[in-house]
Amino acid sequence: MPQCSKLVNGDPEEQKYSKEFMKEFSPVALTARDYIAHTTDCSHYLEERAFFLSALPEEESFPLAYSMVLYKDIELVERILRAIYRPHNFYCLHVDQKADPSLLEAVRSIASCLENVFVASESVDVIWGEFSVLEPELVCMRDLWRYKKWRYFINLTGQEFPLKTNLQLVRILTALNGSNLVDCTTNGRDNDRWYNNFLPPHGIKPYKGNVHVVVNRGFVDYILHNPVAHDYLSWLRRTDVPDESFFSTLNYNPHLRVPGAYLGPPDTDAHLKPYLARFKNWGHNWRDGLDRMNFNWPCYGKRVRTICVFGVGDLPMLTSRKELFANKFYINFEPLTLQCLEDWLYNMTVDEYAGRVSMDVSFYKNLDIVKNKVDGSRSLTG
Repeated sequence: MPQCSKLVNGDPEEQKYSKEFMKEFSPVALTARDYIAHTTDCSHYLEERAFFLSALPEEESFPLAYSMVLYKDIELVERILRAIYRPHNFYCLHVDQKADPSLLEAVRSIASCLENVFVASESVDVIWGEFSVLEPELVCMRDLWRYKKWRYFINLTGQEFPLKTNLQLVRILTALNGSNLVDCTTNGRDNDRWYNNFLPPHGIKPYKGNVHVVVNRGFVDYILHNPVAHDYLSWLRRTDVPDESFFSTLNYNPHLRVPGAYLGPPDTDAHLKPYLARFKNWGHNWRDGLDRMNFNWPCYGKRVRTICVFGVGDLPMLTSRKELFANKFYINFEPLTLQCLEDWLYNMTVDEYAGRVSMDVSFYKNLDIVKNKVDGSRSLTG
């Protein structure tokens, strides 16, 4: 059996051995029916799958809220949930309306064993490029809002994995002090998404960015309850690929006074204002907001429509990134990649809880988004 510690350290012989090993011994992924059966005994299921059912007081004082939009691969979904799960956080799982009914049943079965995990109140038929891509996020925000304690909202899909422990996330987000992690570009290539329509309301200038964000509670409050946000959302329905314009526009129009929004130049700057919500290896087709090819890292897995699906050779890079989460993983492609990343994160959590490791958050504390943000501290406790 290949050793994960050697793969994380980039041992070339272990990488070679792991490739041969996976050709002969790749596991068969668990199915929805497997999870439905396993969760009939919740205590046994949670113990067998090694969920963390306790946390440090520092974590408990800083709850997080997650949405996860998914449509397949229940084992990968459950492994993501297990990695981010703590009993004081809150989790909204949205299952695509097109998904196999057994997937929804399996997700409900898992949620039935965890009182702070629930299935979204509405199921949307998600179609790329349309408003439906954004709708599950809005549904989960509304569902999560009733829980009063959480401090930050993080939206995930069913094909990624955390690069930080829950304790590290808490310390990083504490260091961010209310600022948001939102990507943005002012490149004019996508203007035709918007300007075939009437101008946006309230002097808003639309921007493009990644849909994956980490935003404070006040930001979500603004989306759900501010009439300006509602007017903008109505305008956005008439545009193309609205999910890539929603969060970025709100975060980079500081005159709107969205809590934690950025006061400086909007463009993601790979050096001064990097996009840290997600690590994605897009290759040569992806540039930062200043038109620099800063996302062109080697891919040791495989590229699917230019994005890298990570393999075992990517583990040294993944375990050293500053980003909070990584995308993308396939459950049946080089499965040791996910297994070793999961083991690495689990062992680090155990070491943290035992007081054997600590974290320096000065990098995050000194980001320009922290120094130049809209003050929204009053909204963070609402």
